[in-house]
Amino acid sequence: MSSPPALSMNYSWPNGPIVHDNEVDSWELKASRRALRNLKTLLAGQPMLDLLRNQIEEADAYYKDIIAKSNGQYKESRIDLQAKGISLAQFMAWWKVWMAELQNPEIKQKVFLDTMVPAHPEHYTLPSYGAGIVETIGEHVARVEIKPCMDPPDFVKAYGDPTYTHLPAIGTLEDGSILFYILQEIRDSEDGCDFRLRLIFPAAAPQVFFDEHAQHLAIEFRSFINTAFEWNQKTT
Repeated sequence: MSSPPALSMNYSWPNGPIVHDNEVDSWELKASRRALRNLKTLLAGQPMLDLLRNQIEEADAYYKDIIAKSNGQYKESRIDLQAKGISLAQFMAWWKVWMAELQNPEIKQKVFLDTMVPAHPEHYTLPSYGAGIVETIGEHVARVEIKPCMDPPDFVKAYGDPTYTHLPAIGTLEDGSILFYILQEIRDSEDGCDFRLRLIFPAAAPQVFFDEHAQHLAIEFRSFINTAFEWNQKTT
């Protein structure tokens, strides 16, 4: 019995040039981003929080159970990234301006739509906190407050390399429970800068936390670095 024929498709413009499949993928990605931005603009803030309320409440209970089962033990989710064409100083100049803009109530929603929405499709909205995000963590919708943590616990510091600049913070739930620690690291390289991107989750969390959030950080920081590069090009 012969096997069924394999499906294939070829595209071309009427005047002849071939369109490769990866270009069609890029069109789909562009359209998906446009649709998501439209929906997230229409639902920005409280409407999105209302829409996700039940999922957020379920996630809070799920996360608290994981935190309790972890007995104070944590482990890292990490991915490393090497960027060329942008220095540590250039990235940090953009980062500091961006952080300040996200704290400004008059423009923070626009900054979210312009920078956070394109950075990852699972950045849903900003919570009512001074700083935070509603995003997918461990296949659940997390509402977290992000707080600076300039003197993190020793077990968090132990993950760090003193040759890097550190960006430490914590992510907490509504009741103050710590869902994760953040310890991003950046240093100059010969022709750019190196990143070690890391969240530290309660140890009892399923493996999907550690795998998928490393993927999340890779997607997110690719966008942030591109935005920082473009910002520096405009300001120099």
